[in-house]
Amino acid sequence: MLAAAGALAAILSYPRAAAADLSHDTVSGAAVERVTIKRASGAASEIAWAELSAPKTPGLHTVRFRAQGEAVLVPHCNGRERVLVDGMVKDRGSKGPLVLRLGDDAPHEIAIEIAASSYEKRIACSEPARIGAVVRSSDGLTRLTFASPHTAKGGGEAVVFVPGGHDRTRPAALLVGAHPWNGSPWTYAAYNELLEQAGLRDMVLLMPSGLGNSLYVADAEDEVMRAIDALAGELAIDRQRVSIWGASMGGAGATTIAFHRPDRFAFVASYFGDSRYDLSSYVKGILGDEKGARRVNALDVIENARHLPVFLVHGEDDRISPMKQSTMLRDAMKKAGFSVELERVDGMGHEGPLVVKHIRHVVDRAASAVAPERPSRVSFRSVRDVDSEAYGVRLVRAGGGDAFIDVERRDDGGIHVRAAEGVREIVLAKGALGGKGDEGDEPIAIDVPGSKVTVRWGP
Repeated sequence: MLAAAGALAAILSYPRAAAADLSHDTVSGAAVERVTIKRASGAASEIAWAELSAPKTPGLHTVRFRAQGEAVLVPHCNGRERVLVDGMVKDRGSKGPLVLRLGDDAPHEIAIEIAASSYEKRIACSEPARIGAVVRSSDGLTRLTFASPHTAKGGGEAVVFVPGGHDRTRPAALLVGAHPWNGSPWTYAAYNELLEQAGLRDMVLLMPSGLGNSLYVADAEDEVMRAIDALAGELAIDRQRVSIWGASMGGAGATTIAFHRPDRFAFVASYFGDSRYDLSSYVKGILGDEKGARRVNALDVIENARHLPVFLVHGEDDRISPMKQSTMLRDAMKKAGFSVELERVDGMGHEGPLVVKHIRHVVDRAASAVAPERPSRVSFRSVRDVDSEAYGVRLVRAGGGDAFIDVERRDDGGIHVRAAEGVREIVLAKGALGGKGDEGDEPIAIDVPGSKVTVRWGP
């Protein structure tokens, strides 16, 4: 383990996970500054590495440079296909940073074939290639493996970014990225802008599996939470500074997961994600019916976002997820008096460059966000049996269907039940609703005419 068990136990409420070694081989040396690119059109030119992220025509591009030394680090790039050394294929379609040992002091030609997609519209790589000596490191991008019942669907593995020089014993802010449709845990790892800003803010990044094109239904949501818990078993995470974001399916997933578990997150950012799925579209094959959609629709549990700041980004030209998906969520949150901001972007649609345009702001917001531990008012709607508690307030269902509570501690110290639907009992943990842990004698008022709900303090 990289941090003392006692220190982590004092910081985290997460279950402890088996240790997962985050160390990996990398290359210490000079970054490649200039490359030759053969574009999808067939035209070739010499450019700076930084220019790879400029707009590119979708298709296969080949990046070449000369390397002389012990090894070369080929960065993770979205759409990376073959990697060749002196014309010999050394890797075909793997994901993640790749260390290639050159084996002698002779100069070698390195070629990286990268397919720029119509979604990315550029070559997106985690960092420039580097040439130098092979070293062992626990910083940068690496894989986290952990026990998961969802391994057959791609679970049990996540991507982690640890900023250089990060103190693993100091509780860190964590930003979780839920990947888009047709994406993977490596999708956001190719966004150099994300990694660079996280490094500047000393923020740890976690990119779990969404179990394929799942729409973040129950198993995928469970996988995300297992990845968070597993990482918390490896380095110190500040449980009040965990935020989540995503784009497209991941944007919808970020709001769904955070709204189901509002006390686990401090901030949510969603790029062009659905807030209420349209069952006349492709999603019907996954969600089935309205009951299935209700389990993942953020709009159907809007009350849970009382203490969750939400940042929405949507392109005006989006033809896949219409702007109304974000405006509906914004309007509902504003009507409820909750914190929400919508950035409407002219001239952009459902695309990676829109994500990059605002990703530094997302990191900055997440770095400063702190979740309340025991807010004085808790409103919580449960649309699934597994969701029964938030902020130390637990509901006990009266039967099937939705359950909803709205409970508040007022200035006079009294506990008021403002609403209770489908609930027979409310159990309050010590310290809930801003208490000091010595509760038991406070007056409790049920402000719901005809309600038979009972309220008690738990152990």
